[in-house]
Amino acid sequence: MTNEADALEKDFGESTLTTKGQITLPSALRQAFSLDVGDRLHWFRRGDGALVVEPRKRRSIVDFARANPIHLGEKGRDLDALIDEAVTEAMADRMRRARMRET
Repeated sequence: MTNEADALEKDFGESTLTTKGQITLPSALRQAFSLDVGDRLHWFRRGDGALVVEPRKRRSIVDFARANPIHLGEKGRDLDALIDEAVTEAMADRMRRARMRET
């Protein structure tokens, strides 16, 4: 009979600490937590002495902005619409500069 703690545990293998204090996370662990280059790991020790590692996904500024909406003026503006407007304006400016160089 397994208890609840056993059901929550999963063995992802072992890592070796290098002379530089680095470890390589096992592939199964990286896949299970969708970890990628640039993601951070937060390490802490619980009161019972257990070492706990919390993955912290690296987020782009766009992810952050979408999670924390920016409102401009009384009505507010949609971030995606602002990005689209900025890209459209930049492309129009680029085309105007290209035409000026041609003449």
